[in-house]
Amino acid sequence: MRLSTKGRYGLRLILDLAIHGEGKCLSVNDISKRQNVSFSYVEHLLVQLRKAGLVESMRGPDGGYRLCKPASEIKAGDVLRVVEGPMEIVFCAGVEKEAKECSRTGECATQMLWTKASRQMAQLMDETSLEELAEWEKELKEKKPCKQATSGFES
Repeated sequence: MRLSTKGRYGLRLILDLAIHGEGKCLSVNDISKRQNVSFSYVEHLLVQLRKAGLVESMRGPDGGYRLCKPASEIKAGDVLRVVEGPMEIVFCAGVEKEAKECSRTGECATQMLWTKASRQMAQLMDETSLEELAEWEKELKEKKPCKQATSGFES
């Protein structure tokens, strides 16, 4: 079970806006260079995030992209759903929408496991804000122990 590059890069790009934007617009070129992601891919993902209302774009010499709301109000789950779709590890989990028809629905214990795992993953993503991710990034750059290990989920 892996997120695609769309999910990983989409979250990194919007996190870049949260860390470096501070209310001002950032150019696609600057984000692309900082994140080491191609200009066209950054632009494609930012257009998706703009259409979903998570970022806004401005034209002109000081134009670019910025967050539409505070980083504390944007959750990792919001971003991942925009670029990846529903947060379900298999098609039959049915956590965020009606499960796709499966010939084993109602008699398959593994379907129950996939649904439970998908719900826990979605819960973690929905509880983690860009503000929290920005703090983790800051701690990593300062070489402090990162608080991510104590995110509230017990192993």
